[in-house]
Amino acid sequence: MIPSVVGPLASGTVTEQLGWRWVFVGIPVLIVIPLALALPAIRRTASGPADPAAATEPYDRRRIRLALGISAGAGLLQYAGQELNWLALLPAAVGVALLVPAVRGLLPTGTVRAGRGLPSVVLLRGVAAGSFIAAESFVPLMLVTQRGLSPTMAGLSLAVGGATWALGSFVQSRPRMEAHRERLMVTGMVLVAASIAAAPSVLIEGVPVWTVAVAWAFGCFGMGMVIASTSVLLLKLSAPEEAGSNSAALQISDGLSNVLLLAIGGAAFATLGGEALGAAAHGAVQGGAAGSHPGAFAAVFLPMAGVALVGVWVATRVLVREKE
Repeated sequence: MIPSVVGPLASGTVTEQLGWRWVFVGIPVLIVIPLALALPAIRRTASGPADPAAATEPYDRRRIRLALGISAGAGLLQYAGQELNWLALLPAAVGVALLVPAVRGLLPTGTVRAGRGLPSVVLLRGVAAGSFIAAESFVPLMLVTQRGLSPTMAGLSLAVGGATWALGSFVQSRPRMEAHRERLMVTGMVLVAASIAAAPSVLIEGVPVWTVAVAWAFGCFGMGMVIASTSVLLLKLSAPEEAGSNSAALQISDGLSNVLLLAIGGAAFATLGGEALGAAAHGAVQGGAAGSHPGAFAAVFLPMAGVALVGVWVATRVLVREKE
């Protein structure tokens, strides 16, 4: 919870005082400390005798090729989303050609069509994470360029969400909530969709800017219930020997949807005039004026709210009915 509360505020402050590039420069430095603390324990854990069966088991080269394909395909689609010209269709087509067989091979059968049980759990993870993170990526930019907030204050508007995310995760973990798992996930996705849809209301001058902080707090509460529940359900629905591959599928769904939906949202944003807002944001930090492009932001938030609404339906399919 602490990084999610401190992170947005610290990132906004660093951006305001030093520049946004320093945020990314600082991340590797911060990783060094926990890595140094964890490595001795990892070495002790891994220093036991090797499992002879594991040592002789060959690598699944097909899955490795599919993993490389899904990485390359996602990268090409993200690159194509940044180039607003017809030539970008070529890397986009190659990306799709790489992604389709990779997704079919690495995700559980029936994931794309939201098959009941495990496939819907994996799909829901991607729908929830992708829609929410893609929308959240544009919140600070919207507050800085459209409402004149400093990057520090824009980051502060997201900080409270870390606490409510942890609260949502805590709520779903209570033993008495297990019988209501599906209802919790449906409710969580409703909160996510509502928060994403409510965020661009601050584009209207008369709406208080703190509306975003309140909406995002509710959205993070829903995400806490949904994301933690997908992990719980995945292990519950997986045979012990399948837990590793299914957990990997869950992470693939999460990461891939983030890349794809952010690329789509970014392309829509740039097409409607948002491309110039990067320079405008820098000008706002330095005291200059930012341009007004409400349509560009609406083109991101409203479709992502629609994706989250699809997640409401997917959440109704995460449990297998007795008759099925």
